[in-house]
Amino acid sequence: MKDRNYYEKLNRFKIAVKKKSTNIMQGARKSTAKGSSAEFSDFREYMPGDDIRRIDWNAYGRTERLFIKEYVEERESSISILLDTSASMDYGDPIKSEVAKEIASALSYIVLSGSDHVRIYDLQRIDKPLSLNGGIRVFPRVGDYLDTCQFEGDTDIYMTLRKMKRSGSGVTIIISDFMDERLVIGENRTSNLEKIFKLLEYNKQQAVFVHVLDKTEKNPELMGTHNLIDMEDNSSRIRVTMDSKTIDEYKTGFEDFCKSFERTARKYHASYIKVFTNESMDRILFEDLREIYDI
Repeated sequence: MKDRNYYEKLNRFKIAVKKKSTNIMQGARKSTAKGSSAEFSDFREYMPGDDIRRIDWNAYGRTERLFIKEYVEERESSISILLDTSASMDYGDPIKSEVAKEIASALSYIVLSGSDHVRIYDLQRIDKPLSLNGGIRVFPRVGDYLDTCQFEGDTDIYMTLRKMKRSGSGVTIIISDFMDERLVIGENRTSNLEKIFKLLEYNKQQAVFVHVLDKTEKNPELMGTHNLIDMEDNSSRIRVTMDSKTIDEYKTGFEDFCKSFERTARKYHASYIKVFTNESMDRILFEDLREIYDI
């Protein structure tokens, strides 16, 4: 149970939105589009069809020309939070799935506290997101939704993203261990990763990838001979002998994968952030994820 101080800290942050929102719902975030809010933006000359109530008669008295007042429109930003619920997330100490849910919950609170619109997706049921706006009064529904998530099976992140309903430009945050075999195995793994970035860019999404890892996935502790079972496919088993050479090869492969992710993220102006489950939630939220906030 989080205390009041925890949520007061979250209230200080907003998700940074670099792309202009195409959502027409009113909200607390100012857009460069012109609308009818109370904050004055600029004048322009009257054109036939303009609302005559917006004519500035004082300016007409000075110049004998008709000018229209324009105002900054306040728009609601759309933030999508995608939670990987594949079986590989149900691993670690603490368990990756629990840390991922805490991150999703906290980011949802930040979005709602900023009067923006949040959609939370379980990647195993991408067609049934939780869609919320209306401020923090609706936040309890986030916990109810996350409690229903079952971490099982595997996932194809790219194909799952293709099934998402488009809702205009916004921010898409994917919280995952990215143990998608299409991204980590085979000659096409780099191009498969890039396809995800291209798809999000095509859909006008500002992409954030939160890579959730157990410390042993960076530094494996296994030594000796073991029977390894694929958590996402119980029929896949392999017998391996872990010695110092094997562990060094694994570490090299792990670092190469992370660096490839970082390079691709830079190329597409996205954010890639590694977090480890043995870190405190304060460190994860207020240090690791700091780059995605508008402070």
